[in-house]
Amino acid sequence: MDEKPELSARTPLLSVAAHERTPSRNISINRIKEVTVQRYNVCTLSVFLILATVFCEQFAFFSVLHNMVLFCTSKLDFTSFEATMTCWIFSGTVYMVTPLVGGYLADSLCGRYKTILGSGFIFVIGKILLFFSAGDFKSWSGYDREDVTKALFLTSLVVISIGSGGIQANIIPFGAQHVSHMGPRAVQTFCHWYYWARNIGSIASAGVVYLQQGTKQFCWGYLMSLLILVVGLVIFRVGKRTYKHVPPSESVLKKAITMCWKMRRRDRGQFNMSQFETSNIYDVKNVLKSLPTYGFITVYWMSYAQMSTSLFLQSTELDLSIDGVNIPPAFLIYFNPAMVVLCIPLMDTIIYPLLIKCGKGPTYLQRIGIGMFLAVLALCYAGGLEIFRKQHEQFVQESTNISYNASSISVFHQVPVFALLGLSEVWTSITGLEFAYTNFPDYMQGLITGLFLMTIGLGSVYSIILTAIVQRAKPDWYPNDPAANGHMEVLFFLIAGITFVFMLIFVFVTKFGYTSTQEDSRTQFVGSHNKLNSENT
Repeated sequence: MDEKPELSARTPLLSVAAHERTPSRNISINRIKEVTVQRYNVCTLSVFLILATVFCEQFAFFSVLHNMVLFCTSKLDFTSFEATMTCWIFSGTVYMVTPLVGGYLADSLCGRYKTILGSGFIFVIGKILLFFSAGDFKSWSGYDREDVTKALFLTSLVVISIGSGGIQANIIPFGAQHVSHMGPRAVQTFCHWYYWARNIGSIASAGVVYLQQGTKQFCWGYLMSLLILVVGLVIFRVGKRTYKHVPPSESVLKKAITMCWKMRRRDRGQFNMSQFETSNIYDVKNVLKSLPTYGFITVYWMSYAQMSTSLFLQSTELDLSIDGVNIPPAFLIYFNPAMVVLCIPLMDTIIYPLLIKCGKGPTYLQRIGIGMFLAVLALCYAGGLEIFRKQHEQFVQESTNISYNASSISVFHQVPVFALLGLSEVWTSITGLEFAYTNFPDYMQGLITGLFLMTIGLGSVYSIILTAIVQRAKPDWYPNDPAANGHMEVLFFLIAGITFVFMLIFVFVTKFGYTSTQEDSRTQFVGSHNKLNSENT
């Protein structure tokens, strides 16, 4: 077996090390096919059951998220600003707070299987509370209590965030541990198909969203998604005997914090290197070096967070009719997961292998930069559409029993926005998962997954802060009621500008920054190629 060259701590992020310059043209097409076939052997029974669970969980989650703004404005009489803040706080809690708690429980106390199952039961309780919050209390009890409805709704969001966050933090590393023995390419393929199942669940939830937004029967839509979630938990429980169970051990997060604290005191002579394994110290340093990368991904998620809020509000102010029949305002959102579902198999089986064969395979960081640029284009288009919308004749449009001063411009002009955001997700989000699983050892993958999910939550937090500042400085920027009187184009351009500036900084840092992690996707392919050669000999 060839000895793997040691990477220097001064290796530029976007450069190709000496051992990475092996001409990929020497790899035959048959060998590429052989590697591709090996990657698709991840479809074992256990992986299939895990992906089916992901589908059901995400179906239940997105049926809540994509309807939240409408439910808050039509059922709870929230303003557009209040509904948007509620949506972002919920998203931030799901992705930022609970993943760390769920990851800690899985690593230290319960194991991933029990944590996922327990989080699923908590999710079910939250969905039950949500169902009752959407019920018609006047017909059920003879009196209408809006305060009870709001209390049930907000409580259900807290419970759902705990349950969903606990599942999402652990199901990715839980699934990856079933294919990790096949090599990094198998883990990459699992990440792709995890994301594929996630977005299929999002698309499937469109039926529930259509029922809720078309008839305002929120309670029955939430009941349907609750039943799907229960089915998902049953599927996950059925596969218990087929899963690979890793017993809990000392928390990686706790170990990393302890190590960093003691290393900080090294200058006082109080740090004993022998307390920790050299490899652990090296791995923690690499995690710290990767933090800037995840920091830039956070800004990307701030752009992405507009999809279920600001872009949804823009949809309500466009012509929703098709041959005289109005479609739900959230219908266009599903062009985003549809783009992801279409692109993942294409990128995984054709585009990436072809680019690698030609010696032009993009690095992980280059792919993240491409995704950020696509998000900038999407928001710039949305800002231009907002200006274009206001220049055309308006009419009174009724949607979900609410009247809006809508533009005569068709809502399908929003398709490029959601398509570009979906394409950016393929480049940036999936790459972030791959970056975690191919650059760090197995025992740290749960921690890295938590960091990745935190970037999504922080993106929502940044959106809250930015929108609150905008609302305070210029109250007419963000729309209230009616939404047509706002100036959302300024907000879209502002977020696009911030993302673009951070993208330029990201390019500069990745070009001239240094790291010791091996992040070049071309290396991953050549590594799989060499591994196959060694196995065949």
